[in-house]
Amino acid sequence: MAQPRRLVRPKPAEEYDEAPAAPRRLQREGSSSTSRPHPSERRSSARDDADDDRGMAVAKGWSGYRRTKANAPSQWTKLYKVPDEEGLIMLLEDGPYASFLQHWCEWMPRGSRLSYVCLQENCPLDAVDPKPAARVRFNILDCGGDTPILVTFECGMGVTEALEDYSADGPLSGQYFAVVMRGPKNNRRTQIRPIKIRDLKEDWGFEPLTEDEIAKFDDRLWDDTSLEVSSREELQKVADAFSD
Repeated sequence: MAQPRRLVRPKPAEEYDEAPAAPRRLQREGSSSTSRPHPSERRSSARDDADDDRGMAVAKGWSGYRRTKANAPSQWTKLYKVPDEEGLIMLLEDGPYASFLQHWCEWMPRGSRLSYVCLQENCPLDAVDPKPAARVRFNILDCGGDTPILVTFECGMGVTEALEDYSADGPLSGQYFAVVMRGPKNNRRTQIRPIKIRDLKEDWGFEPLTEDEIAKFDDRLWDDTSLEVSSREELQKVADAFSD
């Protein structure tokens, strides 16, 4: 697996305008500026650090459970479910990590696997499903809950071409988008539009992620090796089941 590229976002302009932090305590007149803090202050600082570490390590309540579940490593990709009301996502890379053709084998018995990656060269499923659908996968953060969750955004050509058009204006990594599923029941389509960082807090109630918050996902990004490709023999059995 290739080493994932670390995402680096430019520092928002508003961060440069912050006032300097106030000193922890005032220096008494005539005292040295290099004087050591009082022992009680050192103990208090140590307790604060320990509390911070514990707060990051141990969560409570249902929101804490959801955060822990979201951050638990998994060997399986989790697909993003596009909502009926606009959801907020952030792209982690400048392009898709996998593109493929997919056969949908609805004739398989209930409880069986239905989707298979087309081998493209003499694929056994081409004979029974001659028009596999193009599918494209992106690494994204789902920013719609209590904590950002690393998921796979799988979409078709329409959304992919829209993102490619947006990429002409600059890198996609670190950019936020609103996505929604719209249309009649039998003809629903995913719609996507960019969201400016300055609008996140007011319009979405979402605080923009810092570079450090984003970087913790660097070593968890999915690549094309995460996509399961069945053997030719397995696909032949699925094709044979079409006429059974």
